[in-house]
Amino acid sequence: MTDSSKSAVHARWRELAAHGGAAALIAAVVLFLFQEVISTLGFQSRESFWLYFRVQQYAVELFAGHFPPRVFPDAVAGGGSAFPFYHPPLAYWLSALVGLFTDNTVAGVNASFLLSVLLSGWAMYAMGMALTGRRWLAVMSASLYIALPYRFVDVFVLGALEEAWTFVWYPLILTGAWWTATRERLAWLLPFSVAALLLTHAVLALYFLGLCALLLVGCRSWLDWRGAGRVAAGGALGGAMTLWHFLPSRLALQDVWAGVPEVMRSTPAMVHGHRVRPWQWFDEDPNRWNGISTFGPDSMCFALGEGQWLVLLLAAGAHVVLAWRGQVEGDARLTSLAKTLAVLWVGCLVFMVAPLPFLRVLPSVFSSIQYPWRMLSVTAFLSIAATGLFLARAPILPRLGRVLAGAAVVLALATPPFQRVNSLVWDWDDTELNPWTLRRNGASGFTAWGEYLPRSHTVKQWASRVSRPVAPPEGIRVLSADRDGSRLSARVDAPQGGPLVLPLVAYGFYRASRDGEEALETFSEQGLLGVRLLPGQYTLTVEPGSTTAEQVGAWLGAVALGLVLVLSASTRRRAPAPALPGSGGPG
Repeated sequence: MTDSSKSAVHARWRELAAHGGAAALIAAVVLFLFQEVISTLGFQSRESFWLYFRVQQYAVELFAGHFPPRVFPDAVAGGGSAFPFYHPPLAYWLSALVGLFTDNTVAGVNASFLLSVLLSGWAMYAMGMALTGRRWLAVMSASLYIALPYRFVDVFVLGALEEAWTFVWYPLILTGAWWTATRERLAWLLPFSVAALLLTHAVLALYFLGLCALLLVGCRSWLDWRGAGRVAAGGALGGAMTLWHFLPSRLALQDVWAGVPEVMRSTPAMVHGHRVRPWQWFDEDPNRWNGISTFGPDSMCFALGEGQWLVLLLAAGAHVVLAWRGQVEGDARLTSLAKTLAVLWVGCLVFMVAPLPFLRVLPSVFSSIQYPWRMLSVTAFLSIAATGLFLARAPILPRLGRVLAGAAVVLALATPPFQRVNSLVWDWDDTELNPWTLRRNGASGFTAWGEYLPRSHTVKQWASRVSRPVAPPEGIRVLSADRDGSRLSARVDAPQGGPLVLPLVAYGFYRASRDGEEALETFSEQGLLGVRLLPGQYTLTVEPGSTTAEQVGAWLGAVALGLVLVLSASTRRRAPAPALPGSGGPG
């Protein structure tokens, strides 16, 4: 090996060691800030204990080999609820897998929250390195990103598992879009991150991707139509990769209560009733960290954090001064990106204060956000990303950069204790996830409003409807029955055949078969699932199966995945874009 080769190898190892050190530092900050969530005890949040019930039901279905899970088998007195069929599943899959790995669902959910914060910090670090190449700036951005006030509200107050995981995908989407826009090929990270965000939280994905479309417009000074089209195509392919879930669930949405805006509190007037008052951005009263949202002034804490205002204003101000003096350096495209992100940040704040004018113009699906303060997860990303990109072009020496990164770490570690204290319930652990507790608390399908129950009955009627004894018709005998998750197997004796009604909530995805081979017709009998038996004695099997829409969505998703692999495999790269006029050249 030549001396130059040895030097290159040593340089690579030094670079990997530096990345490892930065990752370890971020992990240490996360563990310090969120140590309260590391527990085998459940904690009380706005989600109550339904979050643990839902994850346990996902784990039951995954362990039974039902992938993807489509129903909670123990909900509604054992009648089942189709939450997994309609709801974005990725955060629950990840949590259930962690729970199965640890053999403790409660610990798995808590660990999932911790992982969401840790991975989001690493994702922000990766974005900082990919866009700026400055490690101190990447560490600073990651430290602030994991310590903004809403991160603690999201975990400890809301118990919002899905929202917590959205923080992971925002930096990866922007990184993938940047690579796609600045190279003559599609970066696979873009469509995969878009798909992950959609499968984590569809509503926040709708808003964030809409902001990304505005971001493309804001960067039109350096991004040509071909580059913008490539980014848009990457996002569209990411959306197409999720059609296996969204195509069947959206088509069937009108059958359940979730399709009624009034039930879901997703009318423009209701969203406006939960608007944020501007003074709440600055309010860090400890008494507000356990608040519950009401139709009056929200008592929950929506503080943006003084640090968020301060660092963004200082970074933007420093950039203005340096640009006026002609002292900016580096890639001029970062300035355009930073300005657009800052404008979008302000726009999100305006939306949270006055959502009604926006919702009157936007399609009705945007009202599904329910609470405009959910945009705080997006503003957290926009503000920190804009701050980092403004500073990226400042002529800051590495030594001063390390001081700034250290200051950001200290600022993160100085988070007030009341913001990061968990409401643990001392006597509530994994043993509480037993059949008795599940049946007792599952009347509405482990959600507050029972939105995924069919509209053929009111939510309050479903548990009693399922619990009523269902006697087989004369001439039909059920010799034995067994359930494995959502799979029901029964040995039946039907000399003449006939209809058999089962104590299961009727959903269109259920499939029935005779001895596991011959398909049997299913129907709905006053909301319960019925099967038309053929004459004879055999084993009847009823379990969720794929629908036609699901199969079509899977094929379309497979085609989209194939296109992503083909387009991202291209080795052609685009030359760096020229500098913006008057902003300094690339460096």
